[in-house]
Amino acid sequence: MASPSSPLREASNFLLLQHQSALGTAIHATPLIPALRQAVPGCRIAVAASGFALDVLRYNPGIDHLIETPSPLHDLKGAVRVLRQQNPFAETSYATLTSVGNERTRVAAQAVLSGAAVRVGFTLVPQMYRVPLTFDYTLSQIANNLRIVEALGHPTQHFEPQIFFTDADRTQAQHTLAAGGVQPAQPVAIFITQTSVTQRKSWRAERFQAAATFLAERYGAHIVFVGTAAESAAIDQLRAGLPFPTTNLAGKTKLPLLAALMSLATIGLTLDTGPMHIGRSVGLPMVIIAPAWSPSVEWLPLGDPRFHILKNADIPVATPGYIIDEVSINQVTAALAGLLQRYPKR
Repeated sequence: MASPSSPLREASNFLLLQHQSALGTAIHATPLIPALRQAVPGCRIAVAASGFALDVLRYNPGIDHLIETPSPLHDLKGAVRVLRQQNPFAETSYATLTSVGNERTRVAAQAVLSGAAVRVGFTLVPQMYRVPLTFDYTLSQIANNLRIVEALGHPTQHFEPQIFFTDADRTQAQHTLAAGGVQPAQPVAIFITQTSVTQRKSWRAERFQAAATFLAERYGAHIVFVGTAAESAAIDQLRAGLPFPTTNLAGKTKLPLLAALMSLATIGLTLDTGPMHIGRSVGLPMVIIAPAWSPSVEWLPLGDPRFHILKNADIPVATPGYIIDEVSINQVTAALAGLLQRYPKR
C-alpha cells in the first residue's frame, strides 16, 4: 500500500517520473531501479519517461512498464493524458518518485494530475510532496538519488549506473566497427573529445592527437571518435592531423547502439561529459580528463580502478578561456598504459 497515511515502508508499487534534460542526469538515476528491487523484493516499477531518459531506460530489465509520454516541461496536458491512460497502478495505491533532474514544478504537476497520492523525491514545490528532498552537494548524483530509497524507510547501498541494449544492437555495433576498418581482435579506443559549447571542459586537440598516436603505435589500437552530430566537424578537423585511419561515429549512433559499441571497446579517453557516463554504465575502462572547476564528487566515478581520473587543480569557477592545460599528455599516456596493463582485453 502507499496511501497518504500509510507507512512509506509498506509501498510496493513505484512510478518513477524521468524527464531530465541532461544525459548524465538521466544515467545517474538508473541505480534507483536495482536499489528499489533490493529494498522491496517483489515490488512493481513503472517509469514515465521522455527525451534522454527514454533511451537510457528502454531495455532496462528492472522496469515492469516503460511509458513514453511527452515531456511535461513542454506539454503538461499531453504528459498527464498519456500517463493516466497507461498507468498500470491506476486502480491500486502507489508512490511516485522524482529523482534529481525532475525537480521542476511541471513534473510535480504531472504526478498530482495523474492521480499519485504519495510523492517522494526532489522537487521545487515541497508542499506537494510527502517527503521533499533537496540536493546535497556533499554527495554524488547517485548518492542523492539513493536517498529516495532511504526516504521510503529502507537502507541502501551504492549501485553503478547501467544502460542495457539488445543482441541486435551488439551485432550492429560489431558490423559498424568492422565497416570502420577495425580488424578482428584489434584493440579499440573510444575518444570523447568534445563537450557542449556552454561547458569549459576542453583539452587541446594536439594532445588528443598525441594520445591517439601513442595508442595506435604502441598497441595497434583503432581510434573511434563519438559524440553528437554538431561535434562531427570539430572531430574531423582533429582527425585530419593524424597519419593513420580513424573512425568518426559522431551523430551516427543512437544511445543503445553507442552503449553496445562502448561495451566492445578496449579503452576510452574522455572529457567529463555526457557520453562518458555511457562508458561508465557499460564498464569501459577510461581515462577521464576532468576540469578544475567542477566538484569531483558530483559526477565522477571515484574509487573505481576501471576509471583513472586526472584532475590536477581546483578552482571555484571556470575562468574565461579556461582549457584543462594542467593535465599533460605524459600523464594521460601513462594512465592509458596503466589501464591497458590492468585490463588488456574486453
